[in-house]
Amino acid sequence: MLKSKQIYYAKTLNDIFYQKKSIKDIQLMSGCTQDKKLPEISLCVRNIRELNYSIKHERFFEFGPEITLSQILEIDPAKLPSVFYEAVKSIANTNIRNIATLAGNICAKNYRYTLFAPLVALDAKLELKSETETIYLPMTKFSEVPENFVLSKIILPLGEWEVAVFKRLGPAHLITENSASFVFLADTVKNQIANLKIAFAGPFSLRSLELENRLLGASLPLSENAILEFVEASEKLYDETCQNKQVPPILRAQFLNLVKYSLEQLT
Repeated sequence: MLKSKQIYYAKTLNDIFYQKKSIKDIQLMSGCTQDKKLPEISLCVRNIRELNYSIKHERFFEFGPEITLSQILEIDPAKLPSVFYEAVKSIANTNIRNIATLAGNICAKNYRYTLFAPLVALDAKLELKSETETIYLPMTKFSEVPENFVLSKIILPLGEWEVAVFKRLGPAHLITENSASFVFLADTVKNQIANLKIAFAGPFSLRSLELENRLLGASLPLSENAILEFVEASEKLYDETCQNKQVPPILRAQFLNLVKYSLEQLT
């Protein structure tokens, strides 16, 4: 006889803490667009109003984790970083985006989905709450929501970039082993590179301040030799980061090609 799934519903953040404490092995769920099957015991959180909102501040955007991707796309694109907006727009189709949430995309297990690279590159922060504590974690340090905590807020810094490149790799509308996302951001001052950010996410995530700092202060346009040296350093970092991981070779080639292409956009 098949065992039926048990589904509970939370209306507030406090409901989540109560249910997690009261019911053993209960797992949070929302849109479930990535799950092939429901957990045996699940807690639906998608109807919690305090987790579904967006607020624009002067220097950052604040999102509730249960905001859907379609709701994000209803925001004026001019108010959001272009690489983040383009990343959201590249995900699946309208029907899926009506259900899929921001939290679901960035908290997926065993893979770094489309929005991970933009949020890492833009230095987003996560607010995490427990019954007694609130902590803030940079996306660069995020791997999973700590036990007894709930993701309660995503803080996305705003700002304009002279060069902003987002590229989604792999098949459209699907996540496969060949899927990944790439982000390149750069600013210049007096014909010199003043700020540079590069992020890659898929089977693993990659961002290195040491790599980015190699070109700070470099004069433009970059020489062919300078670009070649940076691509070689990127290649070494990529290989070190994905060491002992089963990663399709095509992603390595695409990452290096995108690094080279992005550097060539600096003039």
